[in-house]
Amino acid sequence: MNLKCPFHNDINASFSIKKNKFTCYGCNTSGLIKNSFKIKKFEIYFNKEIILNSKKNLYIKKNFWLKYLIFRNINMNTTLKFNLGMLSFSQKKVNNIIINRLIFPILNEKKILLGIGLKTNNKKNKYINLIKNDVYENIFFGINNIKNFNFIIVVEGYFDLLTIYKNNFINVISILGCNINYEKINFLLFKFKKIFFCLDGDYSGYYASEKIKKIFKNHYKKRIFIKNMPVNHDPDSFINYYGIKSFFKYLIK
Repeated sequence: MNLKCPFHNDINASFSIKKNKFTCYGCNTSGLIKNSFKIKKFEIYFNKEIILNSKKNLYIKKNFWLKYLIFRNINMNTTLKFNLGMLSFSQKKVNNIIINRLIFPILNEKKILLGIGLKTNNKKNKYINLIKNDVYENIFFGINNIKNFNFIIVVEGYFDLLTIYKNNFINVISILGCNINYEKINFLLFKFKKIFFCLDGDYSGYYASEKIKKIFKNHYKKRIFIKNMPVNHDPDSFINYYGIKSFFKYLIK
């Protein structure tokens, strides 16, 4: 089967798919459909140029998400630091799934783009995470900004991190929900001397806490410390209601 290649401006249908492999005879791109094709397509749709355009677009044009960030008490310095942005329908050659959604670029320690988080207006699916490949173990939002490896605060959500960061505390990363597992924690133990998990005060947060304690009981209270927020609170809501000083008092007591 021959198609127009999605990786270059192809007019000759030089993209060939045979069994589980693809090859373009125009730009010499090739690989397995399951892995390489997905990765290369990601690199086209979510490159640094698109992220830069979305970052500019958030402030150049009046839009819902800029008002939303102000409503959530997130200042401009924080949004610029984490490269938040949005793209409108005027942007061409962009995958429609990211149009008119708040964009959170997810970078690794070397500032390489691994994925993006998208905030939607849909209450059922508030966030969509588009990752470069199927390996989620070592993906953390905000880890590209970490410089002190003596300790780290780990939170669940994007806004939990942004709210802590805007209060002049840099050593915080997000695990993108309760998606915590053995590989992620091992990675953090290798990187940081002490890990402070600050999880939400809901069922998922408490379940994740017990899971961590069970798997890493030898490290618990030695290198791993866990605190759940009060019921119906997450770090973002707690800090906005009680303040950053109360948050840290609660975290260490």
